[in-house]
Amino acid sequence: MSDSNPFATTGSQQRSSDIQQLAGLLGNLMPLLMRLQSQGFEQSFRTMPGNFPIPNPVLDHQASENMIGDMLAATLRSLSAYLEANAAQYAGLEHCGPTVTQAANRLAERDYAQAFNLIWLSYRAIETLRAADPRLPLPQRASIDQTQSSVH
Repeated sequence: MSDSNPFATTGSQQRSSDIQQLAGLLGNLMPLLMRLQSQGFEQSFRTMPGNFPIPNPVLDHQASENMIGDMLAATLRSLSAYLEANAAQYAGLEHCGPTVTQAANRLAERDYAQAFNLIWLSYRAIETLRAADPRLPLPQRASIDQTQSSVH
């Protein structure tokens, strides 16, 4: 901790705590993905008077599956753009490409748990590379910068 920034340790500790909490939440997401993927569709769509949907586990399952698929697809697009923009400048990033391709294949097969796992492995590999070269941008930072530059 430097004398010029007495809050550096506190911020670092908070970030570490946030990351640990997020990792725990993501760990809990895997069993949910597996359970959602293994459930069958047994009920039909029904509405109450006024066309309000009646709670329906089948529809909830389908909505969850679509949401997870969209989230994974968006993450893969962002990760692919990040690798395309940075692989030539930073050694080691080119090795993430095959894992991202595998994740895309698993997503196309609707194997959400495996797609999620492969995406996580790609992020972990990027963090390993960032530990060796802190100049390597974060994937989310790169996609935010790219979005902002395309808007202006």
